[in-house]
Amino acid sequence: MHATVEKAVEDALAEASKRFGLALPAGGEATLVRFLGELLRWNRSVNLTSIEEPAAVGELHLLDSLAVVKHVPQGARVADVGTGGGFPGVPLAVARPDLRVELLDRTEKKILFLKTTLARLGIGNAQARHVRLEGRPAAEGLGPYDVAISRAFTAPAEWIRLARQYVRPGGRVITMLGADRPDPAVWSEALGDDELIGAHDYTLPSGARRGIWVVQLR
Repeated sequence: MHATVEKAVEDALAEASKRFGLALPAGGEATLVRFLGELLRWNRSVNLTSIEEPAAVGELHLLDSLAVVKHVPQGARVADVGTGGGFPGVPLAVARPDLRVELLDRTEKKILFLKTTLARLGIGNAQARHVRLEGRPAAEGLGPYDVAISRAFTAPAEWIRLARQYVRPGGRVITMLGADRPDPAVWSEALGDDELIGAHDYTLPSGARRGIWVVQLR
């Protein structure tokens, strides 16, 4: 499996370089190989992802996660909400050592996997926290963040309303979309006075449609 995981990471990084102009810091590729290997090993006993083929994990999780890297400002404190198996937060932390990434999820087994794996791989700029976001950041011990990211955590309009409670004024709320797009009227109402500063659609090598919408809070 290890060689297959290596090939999946190599292919994903080649695509990320071509599509997003992304270059990893020294040792980054080896760290991601180990991370995907741990993900697939743990997935045999803990439900981290429904995608089990290394090549598909490389494309649909790793490559897709790396698409968000260029939308995160330098030195930001980032919340990856509903991180699941660590996407996009772990690839983001590996690609951007300048960031401080918090991986947030309500499923304890997933957080156990992430805490164990972050320590084992020495990813020091990310931490995993077992928490359910209920719109009470002070009581939950969360924020304020410079950036909050959701990758299919909840409906985009609901995500904006929730995320702005955790992000400082002037910060960013990022929504990573699948093939579906939110209803324009519902999205516009949820956006309110905040500004959509980027709406980027892209297609992964398999043909899967994805998008990244970036909102700047006032």
